[in-house]
Amino acid sequence: MAKIAPPTEKKTPVKRVVKKASEMKSNKATGQTPPDAIIPLQIKIPETVKNEFKAMASIRGQSMNALFLEM
Repeated sequence: MAKIAPPTEKKTPVKRVVKKASEMKSNKATGQTPPDAIIPLQIKIPETVKNEFKAMASIRGQSMNALFLEM
């Protein structure tokens, strides 16, 4: 059989890793942004629904964002 050497470095305990992750700077899209800031909302919808929504927005003379916020 092949001889397998033991790992060269010690693994860090999980609690220590979690603590370091919690101390990291948060993402700028979290509580750091002002309440009226516009951030992207990425959802998956069928293409036909998107096209209907886009048509509805253009009929009303609005952007898709404005219509979404109105709803």
